[in-house]
Amino acid sequence: MKLRFLKIFPLVFSIIYPVSISAQTAEDEVRKNQELSLRPTSTMDNPYELVESWPTLLPGQEWGAAIGLIPDDTGGLWMMFRSEPPINYINADGQITKSFGDGMIVQAHGFCMDNDGNLWAGDSGPFGDDPSTAGRGFQIHKFSQEGEHLLSLGEAGVSRASETTFIGPTACSVMPDGNILIADGHWPRPSNAQQDGDRLVVVTPNGEFVRSVGSMGAGPGEFMGPHTLAIDADGRVFVGDRSNNRVQILDQELNFLDDWRHFGRPSGITVLEDGTLVVADSESGVPIPGPAISPEGGGRMARNPGFQVGIRIGRVNGSLQFFVPGTRPEGMAADNLGNIFAGLTSGCDLSPSGGCLQKWVLK
Repeated sequence: MKLRFLKIFPLVFSIIYPVSISAQTAEDEVRKNQELSLRPTSTMDNPYELVESWPTLLPGQEWGAAIGLIPDDTGGLWMMFRSEPPINYINADGQITKSFGDGMIVQAHGFCMDNDGNLWAGDSGPFGDDPSTAGRGFQIHKFSQEGEHLLSLGEAGVSRASETTFIGPTACSVMPDGNILIADGHWPRPSNAQQDGDRLVVVTPNGEFVRSVGSMGAGPGEFMGPHTLAIDADGRVFVGDRSNNRVQILDQELNFLDDWRHFGRPSGITVLEDGTLVVADSESGVPIPGPAISPEGGGRMARNPGFQVGIRIGRVNGSLQFFVPGTRPEGMAADNLGNIFAGLTSGCDLSPSGGCLQKWVLK
């Protein structure tokens, strides 16, 4: 028995020991990559500096995640944030002069302005199971700039991909023909929400369904949590296919052209008139729930580990020029004056801006 045990024990030990070492090595690698993702410095050129203590909220307002930003090329912008009232106009001096939309939005997501100057405000619904929001969310609301509610799309409380309902709208943009393009399918999402069907939806300015394109997946023209949209001067559509860690580029007919992964895990994208491309990465290296088919696997996993969070500035030809480290914006916008507006969804109390909205200006 002793001889047999001595022969077997080394074999068992050789099987178990390397596995435990391998698991520990994998954990160390993930931890190292998370630290790399969240490092606050970079050797890349950064011509931007943060404006401190900008903007100022109204008396009684409290900061919430600044997720939707629409600059007006005067140094000010429209902001939609996860607080009340959710929709606010901020002038160049950082003062709020208009506010509306109280009580209408569960989870602000997606914000754009149509060719008539109307504001389209998305509500992706809750990220998880939340009985307090039953019968609400998963809609797009259209407002005038004076706060008049013009229409709502989707069925309140219903998360489903159809011609009349959304899974969870996350972004919108105006197409060259004036129709509104909507990104649909946020991750994470509630258990009673449709767990697939991620897509892009086209509607008219009057809210009539035109068509939808794409399906959930990682292939060309497929999407997994499409989170942001921008359109360049040639009508090409830049989709922040966030849970696939890539920017997808589509033509005007929404056919696949290319995908880029060197701009990080895109939470926000802006394209300026001169072809400048600004991309915000707020999630690389961060443990976030996701679908089983995501690149890192399902459950709560560190996403796109090793890629650094921050703001990347490049061109619509795919070149990368500048990088702003030390910030994790999910909301993203820029204007043709050279200002970059970054909306935070966490760490607002630590921002020198004094809240969840940051204004970056050229040095």
